[in-house]
Amino acid sequence: MEIERKFLIRQMPEHLDYYPHTPMEQAYISTEPVIRIRRSGEAYWLTCKGPGLLKREEFELSLTEKEYGALLLKTEGAPIVKDRYEIPMGEHLIQLDVFQAPLAPLVMAEVEFSSEEEAAAFCPPDWFGEEVTQNPCYTNAYLSRCLRRTEQGGLIPGRYRHFKGREYQLLCTATHSETQEPMVVYRALYGEKGLWARPAAMWSEEVCRDGYQGPRFYPIDGEA
Repeated sequence: MEIERKFLIRQMPEHLDYYPHTPMEQAYISTEPVIRIRRSGEAYWLTCKGPGLLKREEFELSLTEKEYGALLLKTEGAPIVKDRYEIPMGEHLIQLDVFQAPLAPLVMAEVEFSSEEEAAAFCPPDWFGEEVTQNPCYTNAYLSRCLRRTEQGGLIPGRYRHFKGREYQLLCTATHSETQEPMVVYRALYGEKGLWARPAAMWSEEVCRDGYQGPRFYPIDGEA
């Protein structure tokens, strides 16, 4: 059973390089239910996780490098790459994850506990920021799905609806002349019908806000 709380970081701890750290790569064969593969240094693991955020069942199985490589081809999300630092704090161990591109500069801390009572009694250090234990948008599985959605694009001209309800016409994709970043060009289908552009990654990303979890814009040309 895994019991952990998760936090964003207000500021990096001092002397971070003094602590042991391990490069990690992980991806998901399935995100619902969670079936994850991970390379941690020279070790390889298959992990199955039950539902839940603060508390959930977890089972692990050791893999060979060859098995890991074969399963990596079957994953449904994009791989996540990060460095995990292990920072002792009294009786607890802080696992500080520093995510690499394209998720950088995201940094999160996880702390595991032996009971829910112990988790509730934990007092985070001053350098911790907002707690995101109960926010599903900060699970690694969710982040992996967002990355794959951005990579795949799938941006076909047509009508789209913003998750807040207004409709837009995606006209074309373009490339930013200075940064070479993929962009989308679209027109509002309301009011003065203004013409806009925004990064394709932002158009394609998933959001989690006010009880909604899903794409920022979704196609509606098939609606009556």
